[in-house]
Amino acid sequence: GRDHWPTCYTALIACGGIKRGYVHGKSDKTGSAPIEDPVHPRELLATIYHAFGIDPAMMMYNHLNQPRELVKGSPVTALFA
Repeated sequence: GRDHWPTCYTALIACGGIKRGYVHGKSDKTGSAPIEDPVHPRELLATIYHAFGIDPAMMMYNHLNQPRELVKGSPVTALFA
């Protein structure tokens, strides 16, 4: 964070059917940029919804009755056993 290497972060998720000991993606040698299988935060959120059995593309309506998707991203199904 804090403006150095803002494109490469680490996240740890467990349970909900996630593979044990699985590492998804790869960064360059300095850890400053993803070089293999990057995951956007919205894809991580879609993956969490998917684990709970909620369709990430489900339409919800806000207080003005406007349709909104829960998240505009696809779940990373490679994380699941």
